[in-house]
Amino acid sequence: MYGEDARTIAELSIDDYLYPDADIYNVSGLPPIELPPPTCDLAHGRWVFDNESLPLYREKECNFLTKQLTCLAKFDARRFMERMRGKRLMFVGDSLNRNQFYSLVCMVQSILSKGRKKVVKRGSNTIFHAKEYRATLEFYWAPFLVESNSDDPNIHSIEHRIIRPERIEGHAQYWRGVDYLIFDTYIWWMNTADIKVRRPDSRSWSEHDEVPRIEAYGRVLKTWSDWLNENVDPARTSVFFMTISPIHIR
Repeated sequence: MYGEDARTIAELSIDDYLYPDADIYNVSGLPPIELPPPTCDLAHGRWVFDNESLPLYREKECNFLTKQLTCLAKFDARRFMERMRGKRLMFVGDSLNRNQFYSLVCMVQSILSKGRKKVVKRGSNTIFHAKEYRATLEFYWAPFLVESNSDDPNIHSIEHRIIRPERIEGHAQYWRGVDYLIFDTYIWWMNTADIKVRRPDSRSWSEHDEVPRIEAYGRVLKTWSDWLNENVDPARTSVFFMTISPIHIR
């Protein structure tokens, strides 16, 4: 087929082939959808709370999904928490990894007894306690992995972000003893071609240089990997690094 043929087919519904008179016979058996009149201005109106129609479907209610596509059905919260018994799992990085943390918390919290689960925030660390399993799921805020002037977990949306590529211990001291470490640092590197790097012997963040981001990123990853090699026992701790991730609006 030529590309134009494929494009034409893709623009048509399967109903156009199977039911060419669907507009006459209403083959679905459902009442026709009442569309707003052309004069209706959708920009004006009021918000109405809807707590019933979402999600549009649940995996267990749809028999047409293949096993490949049933993401939630593949996840067994009880089996996961059994494997987590007495252990710590920590996401480290920016808000994209924080999304992963909260998503995981939401996937397991329903199997835990009321009063036996809680979230505690301590500085850069957010900790979900699953008391029945003596386990914790955690998130540690460190958007560049190394130390930076954006390390405050609440006040970090500043215009001039500055990093210290060779300084990591201020964060890393909280990563020791964790059984599963999941790192990410990506979206905060995508603003401009250069990034501000604090000089090694400086006394304040105002003393910095502009460095190509790709060069600074390499220095950061070397500092991070050197710390792992020196401080993490691979027989005890599993380490993962998440690269490019969809941003929040996706």
